[in-house]
Amino acid sequence: MATLLPQIKEKFEIIINESNEKFKNANYDESIFLLEEAWDLIPSPKGLYSEESYHLVKDIIDTCFIKNDFKKAKEWADKIFLTGFDRIDSGGKEFISGKVAFELGDLETAKEFFRIANDKSEGRCFGSPKNAKYLKFFKS
Repeated sequence: MATLLPQIKEKFEIIINESNEKFKNANYDESIFLLEEAWDLIPSPKGLYSEESYHLVKDIIDTCFIKNDFKKAKEWADKIFLTGFDRIDSGGKEFISGKVAFELGDLETAKEFFRIANDKSEGRCFGSPKNAKYLKFFKS
């Protein structure tokens, strides 16, 4: 796992903290804008910086869900596969992509992503009550 150079890490953390403040104040667009700025600080290949890249993209997607901006969530769901190269693969990326596809009405793609996530996680990906609608869809 690679670590950010100290000067990049410092800038990265400042921007993340600003984004968190914007998020707490329900300034979701500004929060996403700052997260995108932080994304640009991560050197390529971004997946070598596993913790920073994965959590940053996940936070953008989660914020897009709050805003019901599934088109932007899709843009970032495509990028999630460029993150977290050394993370244990329990289907989280596929589950996120499945949720995005579901919300965009691309049910065939959603079902395939959910199948992969379900296999990798041995069903644990659907564990949260907030995922009940996705589980119901997957089982149908």
